[in-house]
Formats: sequence, C-alpha cells, structure tokens
Amino acid sequence: METIDLDATDEKLLSALNDDARRSDEEIADVLDVPSEEVGDRIERLQESGVITKFTSMIDTSKLGYISVAFGFSVEPGKADGIAESLSGYDNIYKLWILSGRHNVIAHANFEDITEFQEFSSEVLHEINGIASYETSIATSSVINEGGVVLTDE
Repeated sequence: METIDLDATDEKLLSALNDDARRSDEEIADVLDVPSEEVGDRIERLQESGVITKFTSMIDTSKLGYISVAFGFSVEPGKADGIAESLSGYDNIYKLWILSGRHNVIAHANFEDITEFQEFSSEVLHEINGIASYETSIATSSVINEGGVVLTDE
C-alpha cells in the first residue's frame, strides 16, 4: 500500500476538515494562514491521492432508533476477500475490514430493529460461502464515534 507524505499544512488542513468539513476554503485558509486557492489545491491533491475519500456527515443512528451491531467473522482460508465483497453489498453495513487475528473480517452495521438484525443473521449470513463462524455484539452505548485521526498536537 502506497503511503502519502504530508507536510504540516496538509496535516492542519485535514484536522480542520475533520473538525468541520463544511467550512469554506476561505475559513480554512484563515486558520492555516495560507491563500484560499492553496487550500483548494491541497484538497484536490489529497482527493486525487486517495487521502480524502469522501466528505460526509456523522449521524447518531441511535437517535433514529437503530441498533448498532459489530460482527466478527472467522472465515475459511482464502475466502476473506470474497466474503468482504459480498458483505459490502448490503446497505446496513457501514464499516468493513479484513484483518489478521481471531476474526478475519469485521463488519459494523445498523439495523432498524432486532427483527431486521435477526433476519440478516439467519438469512443473509448463512448464505455466504466461506464463513466458518461469527460472533455478534450489540452496542449498548457509543463512547467515541468520530472516525478520524489526530494528525497534529495543536
């Protein structure tokens, strides 16, 4: 995997976007003490390099009545990529990783209610070839749900 070298201004820019991606280039330029055109150019470069993949909003789905579930999948050798690809097609799955360790695939999902969760578990997961076993955990509260990374000490 290719890594991207960031300078201090890139790090501060990403931190500012992580705090509030709705800020205008001009507002960010004031914080960074650079011209607004430079902010736009840097954002474009970071998008083209794949560092910035999406601008989105963070929604507290529990406020909408959803339940959040973490799935840990142990999969048959050589099946992790295919299983992840299958799972990625479901709208209720919002995070998905292929890992080393006890579980080869981890998925986070939201369900409207316990019935939808049970149907997904009993009908969908049992149809995916290569899942040896899985464990589920239903979130009882959310402590941190930022999804970002701290790049600067400021």
